[in-house]
Formats: sequence, C-alpha cells, structure tokens
Amino acid sequence: NPAHAQSMDYGSLQALFGEPVTVGATGTPQRASEVATNMTIITADQIRQSGSRDIPQIIGEYVTGMDVLRTSSEGYDVGVRGYNQPFQPDLLVLVDGRQVFVDDYARTIWNNIPVNIDDIRQIEVVKGPASALFGSNAANGVINIITYSPVNDTNNVINGGVGSQNQLNGDGTVTKNGAWGGTKFSAGGMNADGFNTTRNSADVAQLTDPTHRYAVNSSVFKLTPDMVANTEVTYSESKQDLASNIFAIAPEKTRTYSIRGGLSAQTDFGLITNDNYFNRTSDYILSTGGESFLYTNLFVSDLNDQFKIGTDNTFRAGIEYRHRGFQFSDLGSQIGYQPVLAEDSYAANGTWLWQITDRLAMTNAVREDHLAMQNTGTLPAVSLWNNSTYSHDVNATTVNSGLTYKVTDNDTLRATYGRGVQMPSALESGLNLYLPSAAYTSEGNPQLKPTITQNYEIGYDHNISPIFSTASISPFYSLTQDVIGTQYFPTATVNGNSVYLAESNNVGNTESYGTELELKGAHDNFRWDGSYSYARVTDSQPVITAADYQGSTPEHHFRLNGGYTWGKWEFDGNGQVMSSTHMLRSPQAGYPSAPVPVDGYVSMGGRVGYNIKDNLTVAVSGTNLNEQTIGATPYPSVERQVFLNLTGKF
Repeated sequence: NPAHAQSMDYGSLQALFGEPVTVGATGTPQRASEVATNMTIITADQIRQSGSRDIPQIIGEYVTGMDVLRTSSEGYDVGVRGYNQPFQPDLLVLVDGRQVFVDDYARTIWNNIPVNIDDIRQIEVVKGPASALFGSNAANGVINIITYSPVNDTNNVINGGVGSQNQLNGDGTVTKNGAWGGTKFSAGGMNADGFNTTRNSADVAQLTDPTHRYAVNSSVFKLTPDMVANTEVTYSESKQDLASNIFAIAPEKTRTYSIRGGLSAQTDFGLITNDNYFNRTSDYILSTGGESFLYTNLFVSDLNDQFKIGTDNTFRAGIEYRHRGFQFSDLGSQIGYQPVLAEDSYAANGTWLWQITDRLAMTNAVREDHLAMQNTGTLPAVSLWNNSTYSHDVNATTVNSGLTYKVTDNDTLRATYGRGVQMPSALESGLNLYLPSAAYTSEGNPQLKPTITQNYEIGYDHNISPIFSTASISPFYSLTQDVIGTQYFPTATVNGNSVYLAESNNVGNTESYGTELELKGAHDNFRWDGSYSYARVTDSQPVITAADYQGSTPEHHFRLNGGYTWGKWEFDGNGQVMSSTHMLRSPQAGYPSAPVPVDGYVSMGGRVGYNIKDNLTVAVSGTNLNEQTIGATPYPSVERQVFLNLTGKF
C-alpha cells in the first residue's frame, strides 16, 4: 500500500534479508526472490553506477525484456516485451504508489516526473498484467519508483552536472526526521539543447529545447505508536519534443501538480490504510499558430485493510474511487465548442497470500472495476456523437495468480497468470476536434470496450554458487484483445458533411510469445549482468495498420553490464544489441503513417566515478559512445552524449 510503503523501513529489511524488499505485489513485505510475479528491482547502487539521470535509460540498461523507444533528447517511451510505440498505454508508472501516468493519451511524460534520481531507493519493474494488484491500466506492466522514506532514511544529497547538447542539471534533497516523524524536500532542474539530427516534414517545424523544473515535499507524522499520517505536494514543469499517437514529433510543454494525504493505523482488525491524491496535468502542444492545451484531472481515494488469519494466510481487502476529468481547448483559433469528459470509477479488490509450506506459496488477487462516463461540455456541429451517447458504463474484472515453489535452496520455480485491463484514454473516449477549413474531424469513441491482456508465464531461477551468479529463464505467452487504435476514413460523411475522419475504434487482437534468459552476479568488487530476450508478436491486420506492434518489436535483444570497484574508483560499462524492426512513421503532415525499416544496431555506454573524499564523488558517463549518431528508430537519430557530474552527501 502506498501510504504504508513510505513509512516502511526498506533499509532494515534489506539488511535483514540480504536482498531488496518490496511491498508492491501484495502490500506485505516480501523478498524480491519470493514475489509471485516477474519483478525486477533496480537498486540505488545500480542507478548510480549506470551514470544516467534519465529513468527510461536506467530501466533499459538493467531490465531484460524492456524496450526503450527514444524519439528526441528527452522524449522516451518504454514497452514491455516489444509493443514499442509512442504513448505506451499499457504500462502504469507510479512514484511511491502515486500515479504519474497521464490519462489524456494514456502515456508517461518521462521528462516531467518530479523525482530526484539521487533520492530513488529502488525502481520496481513488473512485466505482465498486474491490474488486480496495482489497479486499472496496469494492463501489461508496472513501474513503481520508490524514493527514500522521510521518516526512516536521512538522505541529504546535492548534484550538479554538465554535458553534451549544452546540458546543465542540478538536483538536491534535504531530509529532517526525529521521534515525531520526518519531512523531505527535493527540487531540481535541467536545461539542454535538442538533437540536431534530421527530421521529416510530418514533424512540427519549430521544435523546442528540453527543460525541466520540479519541487516535492513529502512527510510522515507519527501520530501515535500505531498510527502515522503522510502528506505530499509536488510541482513539475517541462518542455520536450515527443512522438505522438500519429507518429510525428511535436513540442510540448507540460505542467503538473499533485496533493496527497493518507493515514495508516495498526488496529485489532489489521493494518488499515487510506490514501488520497489529486493530480492535475496541463499539457500545451506548441505550434506556430498558438498553443493547444489539454487539462487532465485525476482524484483517487482508496481504503485497504491488511490482516492475517493464522500464521500462513495474509489478506488485503480494499475499495477505490477514481474521478477523471478531461478538457480540450485551442488558443490558436476560436473553435466554438468545448468537450468536457468526466468519468467516475468504483473498484473493489482483494488479495490472498497463502504460505502453503515453507517452500510453497500462492498469491491470488482479483479486482472489479465499474466506470461511468458523461460529457458535460459542448460538442461540434459535425460530430458522430451527442452528449447523451456519452452516458456509458464499462465493467472489467482483472485477476492475478502466482505460485512460487522453492525446489531446493538453489532453485526457485514460478508459474503465473495475469488478466489486465487497459481502459480507453480520455482522448480515445472523448476527443471531438472539427476543423472546417480542412474538412477534417478527429473523433473519440465513448462506446469503446476496454483492452484485455492475458499472460501465462513460467519462471525458473538457479543459484550457481561456484561462479557467484544466478541464472534465470522466463518463457511467456500473451494475448491482447480489443486493441484500441485510430482508423482513417478519407471520404466519410458526418452529419451531412463530407470530411476526412480519424476515429478511435477497437481494431483487433495481438498475441506474443517469447523467453528471457539472464545471468547476473557479483564477487570481489566485480559485478556482471548479461541477458538475451526473444519476443515474437503477431497482429491482426487492422492492428498492423493502426499500430504495427509486430513490426516495431525487436525479436532479439542482447544486453550486457559489467563493473568493478577499485578503492575510490568505480568502473562500469554497458552494451546492447538490437535486431532490426520496422516502425510506423508519418511521411508528411496530415497523412496516415507508413512502416519504415530500421536496421539493427549496437549501443555502448559507461561510467567512471571517483570518490574525492567521503561523500563527495565526481563521475564521467556517456551513452552511444560507439557512434556519433545511431538510427535506432525512424525518428531523428540519437546522438552520442557525455556528462560530468559532481555529487555530495551530507
């Protein structure tokens, strides 16, 4: 539970168990090796050793089966086992359990996440559907960024850096705690130039240089020995060039803030937690004609009770309310109408962790979501819908079930099933944009069905003591039904008007299968991690036209990390080999996308760090060091980057 997680002492538990610990999967603390789901935990040491200050790059470096699509200097999308497209809708991203995934297009604006890289304790990455465990839209995976606790940790850190593309960055975190609880303040920012590599005519002519500013305050108050309260306030503003759902690049300015509060109490009825937060995101799509802007509001309130029956059965029961509001407007012209979409969701969920024997455990979770939609604004005269057609309900059931069996002290076997749900995004449900001068209309569809993903997986881990390593294999099969995509109708008739129509629809199904192999370990100041992942995706024909997941998924992905600590020095290197793909790209403005071949490539990076004195470190790091530019996508090529950072702890 998010409120409980911020007051949990991760450091003490990790020291006790000798490995990272999570509460993400069930709400109760578990060793990473015992979780009944495919979870990778990236530690604070690994984050430092990566040398990167971009979370998607860190994830791509350390997590097998995760594909990172980079479309500009700060434009990223992250796909789970392929499905490598702009605006990934099926990967839920959280910070300390609070959603930072934006509901307008169903996406994560990675450059706008309000977090200090040096304040991250661990990044938990779950591959496969996890909606019953983490909530709606965790249709194919979850990334939960866990920061240091203001009450159990004292993380005081400051960082400053310079680098390629004239990048300047600075971040700081200050923590104060005591018997009363703790409070933490983080702030930072970044300025840089964008990549100078070639674009095409589909992209907006005037792109923007990336910037980021953020501030966060989070606190935990010990009200009684058995009750704590938590609060959080965040603000973030950024500019970046992003690839869009029409496969073209446009500059965006994003401004977000959130307010959060909750309680956690140990009672005779179990650990009862309540968490509440409000997110507001204002996204401005910059253009020479003005600024189009999207407002997305999200309010979440959940109540959970975690309790035990006997010593072997842990239960969690909860209810959740979510309100999502969306408004689209255009400052560049007087459009004369104002759609306003409102959705209320109610959910009930339950989790059961059963420790059957010392070596055998089972986790089962189920969640039922009910969504009620309405449009309270005004619609254009040329529209497929009217306000009454938005009065629409959606119901969805999600399930997670996993069995973990410790066959021997060196062998662990997992078998998991997940049924996840991806609710339609606000724009997919409620966009109404009519441009009379272009005889063009873009329509959401309030009658869309949710996308359902089902995943079957087996995992096997073997500890190879003679070489101080763990070997893992994870074969999987996944079926996704009712994929949502945009369909184009050049000669449509809407309300008696002949228009070029772009409409959101359920376009078909996609399925994938593959396997992941990994060998990682550490000994005598050496560390290593190598992996190979194979993924094969097959789309129905309408899905190929709308998204082409099967083309954008690299079938073969090799990854290798290695490092060595020598006294005050740290040396780390990483490399990736990606097989060829073909991805959709808009050839010119206003035209449907077409597949573009992308050659396979090799990318290498590294970091050298030196501890000048206690708690003061200087580091040089770089990405794409083997090439000046790498054409990793049909978007502008990625440039080589080199950075110098100075980090102090006090």
